[in-house]
Amino acid sequence: MTMPSKPKKQCGYPGCPALTDGGRCEEHRQKEIRLYDEQRGNSGKRGYDATWQKLRKMKLAADPLCEEHLKEGQDVAATMVHHIKPIETHPELRLVWDNLMSLCNDCHERKETPIRWGGGIKS
Repeated sequence: MTMPSKPKKQCGYPGCPALTDGGRCEEHRQKEIRLYDEQRGNSGKRGYDATWQKLRKMKLAADPLCEEHLKEGQDVAATMVHHIKPIETHPELRLVWDNLMSLCNDCHERKETPIRWGGGIKS
């Protein structure tokens, strides 16, 4: 026996008649993502220049395991360096070692996604 699926809802974009499982239709979701990317600027303008790239490599060399997984006793390779206090609100901490965390991609996404799409708390 299969469970009935939820009824589709109208896209949340004003005037769009498309039906979706929630939120925006694919077309308007993609438009929002493109607009967000345009507004935030390229990586260099956001503070991820050559100096940052050198510091990032140093941090990953010094702390090669995901710091979130280490709290759980798990050894998972880190691939990202996360700013604990974001550059957008604390540009003076952009290159401060104590403001950095080595994270795997999944943990980094969990920390960043609420900030980009929901205004959550970043840590």
